[in-house]
Amino acid sequence: MVDYKRIREEIRKHKNINDVFKFAKVHYRKLTRAYRAQIFNEVIQEKQINLERYKFSLRLSIELSYIFISYKTHINRIFNKCKFSLAEEKELFIIIIEKIFELDWLKQLDKNEFEGNDFRRYLSYKYDYPSIHIYEYFKLFQYLDELSEDIYGLSINRNFYELIILVASKENLYIKNKFLKKEFEKIISLGNLFLDGYKLKERVFIEGNLRTALKGKLGIKFSDGIYIPRTYHLFENILRGIIENEKSKDKKGNILEAYSKDIIGNFFKSIYHTSFDNKGNEQDLIIEYKDKILFVECKSQNFKSIFIEGNDATKTREKHFKEVIVKACEQCQRGKEYLLKNSTAIYYNSNKKKGRQEVLKVNYTRNKKLFKIVVVLDEYLDLAELSNRYLGEKHKDTWVVNIFALQKILWISHRINGINTFFEYLEYRTQNNFSIESLHCDELAQFGYWISPNYFIYPPLGMNINIVLKNSFTSIFDEYDSYFYSKLEKELRVRTK
Repeated sequence: MVDYKRIREEIRKHKNINDVFKFAKVHYRKLTRAYRAQIFNEVIQEKQINLERYKFSLRLSIELSYIFISYKTHINRIFNKCKFSLAEEKELFIIIIEKIFELDWLKQLDKNEFEGNDFRRYLSYKYDYPSIHIYEYFKLFQYLDELSEDIYGLSINRNFYELIILVASKENLYIKNKFLKKEFEKIISLGNLFLDGYKLKERVFIEGNLRTALKGKLGIKFSDGIYIPRTYHLFENILRGIIENEKSKDKKGNILEAYSKDIIGNFFKSIYHTSFDNKGNEQDLIIEYKDKILFVECKSQNFKSIFIEGNDATKTREKHFKEVIVKACEQCQRGKEYLLKNSTAIYYNSNKKKGRQEVLKVNYTRNKKLFKIVVVLDEYLDLAELSNRYLGEKHKDTWVVNIFALQKILWISHRINGINTFFEYLEYRTQNNFSIESLHCDELAQFGYWISPNYFIYPPLGMNINIVLKNSFTSIFDEYDSYFYSKLEKELRVRTK
């Protein structure tokens, strides 16, 4: 019998990530890939079912499982007489996850290279998944259908039901080639979604960026089968494979605008898409609601190289922030100023004066409130959540939010007290509240805090007391999750009939 007590003590004594990996390689080579897949996937699935019990990072568990599954089973170990315990192996895997997390953040602290909020950003970027619901992936891939066919040779949209089976099933945790061919042979070019196992090395995790290696991939293929971690969060890899591909460069901006218009249009009737002012300047979205006017700019640029070594990290973020966020803020401000200078602002369907047609008149009076919103596709970490901390004075009243958080906040707001709740929150978020930040750079936690009774319990703003919000504030969105899980089931059921 394996001495699990001794092994656990050995892992906990390690002071170096490399030593943990050395242990993992020796240990997991004793197990078949099918058995490893069962261990890893049961842990991954249990983590998603019981978030309160299991505190380890889901992303880290998945990334480590990719590395550990890639180890070749030692030929002399296949018939080893040692008796392995599934329950003990699952506990062992969790201990390894927690140990590597501990050693990594201690290593980053020792480097002392992070400025201000950089360490919080680092942990969020490296260990959290973006807050994108599976239904949101489902809808977004409908807009990206043409690109997915061009890039992968298959439609993610039309095959979404089959792909969910691959990433969510509790059976066949290591999928043998025979089963894959029998059940999924109709999906042309499915193999493009898998990375060859021999291409994955543990140095990629320790020294490089595993996300780059797995961009566009759901799992890893070996000579006898494929390994897929069982979570819908893997659709992030597919999304990245599309929006970071050169073929999407000139298309994804228009796609985000169309997607945003449709999402926001569920709550506002008077919404205008792609109009031009008298000088030919484009405004992505203009929304009129009673005495309120919203100027919305959409930016789909992905945020690459967020964390690179040394002082260049801060410069890289500042450069990208200026090129994307600040530019969008300037476009919103331009729309606001155009309206303020004209009692009636006229917009056209073209940026060319010859042959253009008037499509919109916006009347401005002093009793109307003007809002500026920048909608991004990426999370942008706290550069979105706390953007007013980094913006110049003219742009501090601009709310920067990713489209998925915006959708959730609009939906929940509407359930609470109609769209007025949304505008109350919008006013709150444009008041430059620098002292409130979430643990995981999450806009949803900001809303959860604002709507909760705790908002009136915590010290008032302006007292130089910093508030860090934990994940408990996002529980208000559980209703959203349940509703759209059911909606996804119904829509997929209709497809499969």
